[in-house]
Amino acid sequence: MALELKHERNQNVHHAVAQFAQRDHAIKIFQHPFVYLAADTSDVMAATDPRREENFRWHNMGLTNSPTNPAEYPVEFLYREVLAPDQLLEALSFFLIRVPEREAEDDRAACPAFTIFPRYHQSRLVRRIGQDITDHFADTGHIGKKYLADHSAGSGKTLSICWLADCLHSLYKPGTNEKLVDFVFILTDRKSLDTNVREDLGKFTHLKDVVGIARKADYLPRFLKERRPIIVTTQQKFAWVLKELQANPELKDLRVAFLIDEAHRSQEGQMGAAIRLPFRKADEPDEEAPDEDLEDHVARVIRQYDRNQLFVAFTATPSPGTVSLFGQSFDRYTEAEAIAEGYIVDVASSIISYKTLYHLHCPVVPAADEAERLYPKGVVSKALQNVAFQDDGLIQYKAEVMLRIFDKDVKPLIGGRAKAMIVASSRVAGLRYFQILKEKLKERAADYKVLFAFSDFVHPESNEAIREHSLNELKPGELIEDRFEGDDYRIMVVANKFQTGFDQPLLAGMFLDKPVSGRNAVQTVSRLNRCHSGKRDVVVVDFTNNAQKILKAFAKYRQGTPFQPEEPDRELCLKQHAEILEAGVFTQQDAAELVRLLRGDNDAQLQFLVNALRQRFLARIADWDERKTFVYRLALFVKTYHFLTCFFSFPLEIAEFAAFAEYVGPQLIKAGTVSELMRQVRATEVTKAAVQYQGVMTSGGRVKLRPGKGKAGTGPVSAKVTVQDMIAQIRAQFDISDEQALYIRQVTEEKIADPTIRNTVQAHRHDRVYLEGPYRGQVNGEIQTTYDQRGRYEELADPKYTDAGGIFDIMAVTVIHTHLTVAA
Repeated sequence: MALELKHERNQNVHHAVAQFAQRDHAIKIFQHPFVYLAADTSDVMAATDPRREENFRWHNMGLTNSPTNPAEYPVEFLYREVLAPDQLLEALSFFLIRVPEREAEDDRAACPAFTIFPRYHQSRLVRRIGQDITDHFADTGHIGKKYLADHSAGSGKTLSICWLADCLHSLYKPGTNEKLVDFVFILTDRKSLDTNVREDLGKFTHLKDVVGIARKADYLPRFLKERRPIIVTTQQKFAWVLKELQANPELKDLRVAFLIDEAHRSQEGQMGAAIRLPFRKADEPDEEAPDEDLEDHVARVIRQYDRNQLFVAFTATPSPGTVSLFGQSFDRYTEAEAIAEGYIVDVASSIISYKTLYHLHCPVVPAADEAERLYPKGVVSKALQNVAFQDDGLIQYKAEVMLRIFDKDVKPLIGGRAKAMIVASSRVAGLRYFQILKEKLKERAADYKVLFAFSDFVHPESNEAIREHSLNELKPGELIEDRFEGDDYRIMVVANKFQTGFDQPLLAGMFLDKPVSGRNAVQTVSRLNRCHSGKRDVVVVDFTNNAQKILKAFAKYRQGTPFQPEEPDRELCLKQHAEILEAGVFTQQDAAELVRLLRGDNDAQLQFLVNALRQRFLARIADWDERKTFVYRLALFVKTYHFLTCFFSFPLEIAEFAAFAEYVGPQLIKAGTVSELMRQVRATEVTKAAVQYQGVMTSGGRVKLRPGKGKAGTGPVSAKVTVQDMIAQIRAQFDISDEQALYIRQVTEEKIADPTIRNTVQAHRHDRVYLEGPYRGQVNGEIQTTYDQRGRYEELADPKYTDAGGIFDIMAVTVIHTHLTVAA
């Protein structure tokens, strides 16, 4: 190992990196070290190849390093942990991965040999889980435990999973030569199984005879039979694996670890699909219904009483249910860290906002004998919005706006290679965008093309089968994401596809024509965050007047999940079950009879029973609203039951009634071939439409916080040094409440009292360029972190706080100038 150490009074970590790169690397001393560390008194960077500055990666504890002992430097962890003899030996024997040279083959270019060394948070996670589960087994005799790894995009998650799998495979029972974990399952989605995980595990050459990648259905049973120690399969196989482990006497007592790659949550869950069922054709599947939420699927099959099963979930945006199931994050690497350390691009610093305006007219009037029915407000709103967003004239208008913005603002990015994604509201709307854009590009003789990514469907008007492969003229076996790699394809329209889990570094523009919010907004817009040489800026354009909600969602998740674990309440499920039975519509005997028929797999008898149950339901509940409320209650009971079975066991009658409610509930309201709502919706026309420019919504998302690499604000530097003067200045510039003023005062005084900030300012008191530039940005980021920890998400999404020269900037300047005044 080689170290280049600097004191910030004179130089910093970036000087150390530059000097490493400038050395004569022919000298033997620069050829033997397995890792090169550059450090100052606040920051650490590491590389396995010191010949280029770009090879050095941050090796810090977080956004800022904090000493364990007050009298130490912030980088105390470097010499207490990283350079500790046992960790150096572990780095050499376990973490260091040498990837051999690869010769050119087919369309794969040759690749020289190289070395991989983990970033600090990766080795921290692996060490912590390995030690914790070993201690847990020593105390309890089993490995039944759950861990949540809250790691952002850009964290090197796949390599972290590989190292952790290797670690768990290498653990032994304390004081014995018996393996602690018999099987390690890596659960991921199909695309990751075929690419990311397979490629990264291939770099761990010492595991080639240990790992089994179940790319085909018959591989998984064979790997179990062979007792292959590490098995990679899809999340959809999770339930099958657990059942097999429980049912097979030879496997039942084995200790098993599951490493679960991010299970992306669909925008709506089973409950939303059940409620929509009455409003579609009885004989037609809901083409726009999302797949079952994989996070819910994972939660459903995990059981607290499986004492020999260890679960580690990796996710960048944990849902409240996931946090309640796994507990608070065991290890965290936030989006703010990934942005600050340059691993991902900040995609939420600003959004260009348009509002889609439309007038709707419905010529269908209910017949005299038809009472006008009331429908759930959300269902009606969404259905009518779909009409507007599928209107041909409106799509023509927006497509023209999108092309102009793409040509002017997106296409020139990344050296003229940038690509864009259009997120359509439905597959029907996406098809029209594709057709219209294709025609417009042909008229303009453009030098690029468009693709449309979607799941195959039947067009509701023409009944034509629309297939992704033929529509895009893909070659046999060719994937649309591979076609999009080519420089001649620059725009991809998507509909319910690629909003999550799509990795294309050249993607630098996104046009949102579909409302997204919360975790779904973060996951969707984050498709743009992959780094690429020359990629600094991205363009996000929203046509749904939803920009501020998107920025607020990013602010909420920037420092990791904002949710706290909630204590599950077993009585809730029992209470909901009792309330449904008290309504007097269905009985426990009904549930037992239906479950018996389900086991017999007799569909004709099942449907006969369901029809009788439906007639009873309609007879006993006459009011339309009460019917809908009862269907909601059944769906809520099913959702509650599936979640709480992750923590508790329930009597047989509860499980029976959950299966009954899940099967019967969605079939209770059958409003004919075409429900009246859909008849009216399909007859609705757009009479007037336009898009209206709303301006650029900004956020304080630019958190490039590192010294020498930061992006300083451009606002004026205030000369005021007292907190009272600062608040007076803010009130003169901005409209703030007394409560906001109190938070501003409290946070500013907290940062003024921070000894790390004080020491840094005093050490650099003669370097005003640094203090008023990069370091001002760092203090700004720490102020935002404090607001995030206090749950002040409104301020974090408010431009008057986050803009350059805004309130956070003024607070940072006040903190720095207060210390400068004291130092003077």
